[in-house]
Formats: sequence, structure tokens, C-alpha cells
Amino acid sequence: MEQLIQKIRELKMNKKVLVLGAAVIDMIIEFDRLPKSGEDVAADQKESIVGGCAYNVSGTLNYLNLNHDLGVPVGKGHFAETIRKQLKEDGIDILIEDESQDNGWCLSIVEKDGERTFITMAGLETHWKSEWFHSIDIGDYDFIYVNGYEVEGSGEVILKALEKKKETCKIIFDPSPRVGFIDQATLTKLLSMGTIIHLNHAELKSLTKENDLQQALKRAFDMTCEPVIVTLGAEGTIYYTENESELVPTKKVTVVDTIGAGDSHTGGLIAGLTAGLSLGESCELGNQLANIIVQQQGGKLGLNQ
Repeated sequence: MEQLIQKIRELKMNKKVLVLGAAVIDMIIEFDRLPKSGEDVAADQKESIVGGCAYNVSGTLNYLNLNHDLGVPVGKGHFAETIRKQLKEDGIDILIEDESQDNGWCLSIVEKDGERTFITMAGLETHWKSEWFHSIDIGDYDFIYVNGYEVEGSGEVILKALEKKKETCKIIFDPSPRVGFIDQATLTKLLSMGTIIHLNHAELKSLTKENDLQQALKRAFDMTCEPVIVTLGAEGTIYYTENESELVPTKKVTVVDTIGAGDSHTGGLIAGLTAGLSLGESCELGNQLANIIVQQQGGKLGLNQ
């Protein structure tokens, strides 16, 4: 096991972390390449598992022995029951229950080179309600994770809840591939709330409308005045602050699929910052965790790894 991962797993951390977002069902299929319109291709169905960005981030924090709260809505229906059962097996308390509809699901398509494409059927997790926060004291937390999928659909409700956070609390925001669909006023406000952005290069371009990496990093920093962290696949991770910009390289590994790689990296970043590691060390921790994820099928870290 990598030294940073072992170090974090042995620490006792007193910061409070809240992970807000979705738990959905991931149906994973695999084939050589995405078909063109009108084609008929054969695929292998791999597995159906509980996924979703927030659930995957929470799984990474569990793997690192970091106590936290997971705020994902669980509805009523076939998918919701599968999620409820999995959360119980994981020992995770369900903070939000709503019987108005079922949870959503995602068709996760993995190509031969490990690249993944998602087709999402949204459910309860994209329709947040203010009453869901009655059981969550936002002011208790030092770090709060938020994802763009939920902000796109329910930004006003989520922002209103986040206004109750304490001044020192940092938001860790994963804009997701949906960043271009988030209401601009909502996005601007969120980025001004002590928000650390964690995203990949394509998402950075979509957020900033800048093709040049350094210009895009500066543009994103100007939006937040907080660190910006960008994953660059096999190159590693680059972070940008007012005073420095550094590329943290990663080891070369054989990629099976990339589902959950970004989420595991985000979880590593949160754990590192919670433990008081530097940005560079936190990015390195994220790199190590992402490397484990991409060498296996599915986006969940096993506790025995």
C-alpha cells in the first residue's frame, strides 16, 4: 500500500465532513468502441452496482477511515431499495428519505481502452427539497462536498442550505461534465462561497471557456480565490493557487476502466486537506487512490486493498 494512503488511514482526524449528492444504480457494459448512429454492436454486461459521485466519494473516505456524513436522498422503488440495502451493508446512516419517486440509474459504457461514457436516467437525487436539510446541521461541518449534477437540477435549494455553513467551512465542488448546463447566476454564487474546485481538463475548459491550461487555471482561480485542482489523466494532477502552480505526476498503470477515478481522487483530496496535508500531498494521495480504481472494474475501493 502506498505510504500516504497508509498514513491517512492511521490518523484520527477531528474535522467534520459532509458529502452531499447522489446514490444511483450503475449498470456497466463493455465493448470495443462506442457505436456510430445506426450501428448494431455486441456488448458484455459486467455488473450492476450502487454508484453515483457522492456515494463513490463517501466510499473513498470510508476506505481511508475518515468519519463523515453522507447526505444522499433515498426514494421508493426498485433502485431505491437496492441503494438502501447497500447503505445498510456499508454501515452508513440514511439522512434523507423521500417516497415521492425512485432513485435514478446510469448506463456506464466502458470501451476497450478503459474510457467511460455515461447515459443518465435521473431520479429523486436531482430534485432536492429544502426539508431534506432539516436533519442536517450545515453549520457543523468543516468541509462540504457538492456535485454539479445536483446543482444543475436543484441549485437554488442547495445554495440556500449552504448559506448556513460556518465561515471557515470550505466547499469542495466537482462541477461534473454538466458544468455547462448549470445556471450561470447559481454557479457564480456557489464559486464565491469559499469553494475549492476539483475537476478534469475538459470540465475546466467548459467552465472557463479557455483552451490554454494555464489561462484556464487562472480564470478558474479568479472565480473563486481558492485553490483549483485539475486531474490530467496519465499526466497526474495540477493545482493552482495565487502563489504557485504545480504538476503532481502519477505512476503509469494499466487501465481497466475509469469509472469512479475522479470521485476517488476527490475523496483523497478531501481526506488530505482534512488531515492538514499540503495541496501537493493531497493531490498525490488522490493520484494514488485513482490509480487503484482504474486498475479494477467499477468505482468502489475494497476495504481489504
